[in-house]
Amino acid sequence: MQAIPTIYFPGLCAEALSFYRDVLHADVLFQLTAIPDSQPRFLDPGSPGKIIRAGLRIGESTVYFSEGHHPGQAPVFAGFSMNLHVDSADEAVRILQALGEGGDVRVPLRATAWADAFCAVIDRYGLHWMIETGSPQ
Repeated sequence: MQAIPTIYFPGLCAEALSFYRDVLHADVLFQLTAIPDSQPRFLDPGSPGKIIRAGLRIGESTVYFSEGHHPGQAPVFAGFSMNLHVDSADEAVRILQALGEGGDVRVPLRATAWADAFCAVIDRYGLHWMIETGSPQ
């Protein structure tokens, strides 16, 4: 069994997919888009080209992206956070700066009880991220 989260970005999916691919040095595994005459009911009429589902490989993990079931609504993220465990503090700083552009850095990079370096940010899409590296000895 495998749990794969799906993140909905109504009206912004292609933009978000490209942004995260670049920032996280991730790979787009696949991208299914709506085509005329066979469009899913959850997309507004006239939505060809909208992403039905895309797979993004972030390190060893896969996350799905979609336009979602409620087109025209802003993305709403509550009750969860995406957590990245990276190889170095330098990589954590790079990702924090990139995700923080147009977003809100909530916790600057610092040592914690569970990581050598930890930080948290809400990105331009409203998605909460925690980034950490190492573990204290």
